[in-house]
This record gives sequence, C-alpha cells and structure tokens, in this order.
Amino acid sequence: MTRLTTRLGLTLAAALAGCGDPLEITDDALPARSERGSFSLDIAHDDGAFRRGANSFEVRATDAAGQAAAVVGVTARMPGHAHGFTPPRIDCADGVCRVSDLVLTMPGRWEITLQLAVPGTRDEALLSPVLR
Repeated sequence: MTRLTTRLGLTLAAALAGCGDPLEITDDALPARSERGSFSLDIAHDDGAFRRGANSFEVRATDAAGQAAAVVGVTARMPGHAHGFTPPRIDCADGVCRVSDLVLTMPGRWEITLQLAVPGTRDEALLSPVLR
C-alpha cells in the first residue's frame, strides 16, 4: 500500500509539472526585494497578472537611500524548456521603468529575471509567475 501511495503521488507531481500547469498565480511571483536585498520593489501589471502572450508592467525599484534603480535587462525562461526569448522593450523615466512586450509563449511556471542597477550597485529580482 505504501508503494502504491508513493507511486500515485509521484505520478500526480509529474502531471502537475507539465506545460499545461493549471496552478493559480500567487503573490510569491512578485518579490518585494531584489535577490541580495539591494533594492525594494513595487511591480504593477497593466492587466493585473502575467498572461500568455505579450505582457507589460511597471517597476519601481529603490535602494536604501531612496535612489531609483533602472531595469537594465530582462530575461524569461521556462525551467526544463529551451524556448527562444525575444527581449522586451524597457523605458525608464522619473523613477519608473516600463517593461513592454514581454512575450510568454505558453502556460506553466516561468522565471523572469529583472537586472537592476544604480551607479555602483547591481542586483537581480526573480519573478516566478505560473500562467494558466
């Protein structure tokens, strides 16, 4: 009985890890701080959440002194997949960086990395949305 329960659990876990993962998007997808804690973050989606297709959102990142950080790069990948990636457009002005045309091609878990910088400090923020 224990072997059967373990096998069923592993089968269910494998099924949920596929491209068509039906999980909801969680708040964990949008971190409040960068990876090393150099910047606090405020991220606002145009459509309320990441979706399949083109996505646009604004990023406000500041260091401990309140200096605005720029988004200097964005990458997106699906763990376990080798999908191509077209870099989105990034426009920064007045302490806000707008990321436009970030294309996420299929449902499942994505890893979106924002590269952030102020003079003398660089850090990254990892967003982990799950698309339906």
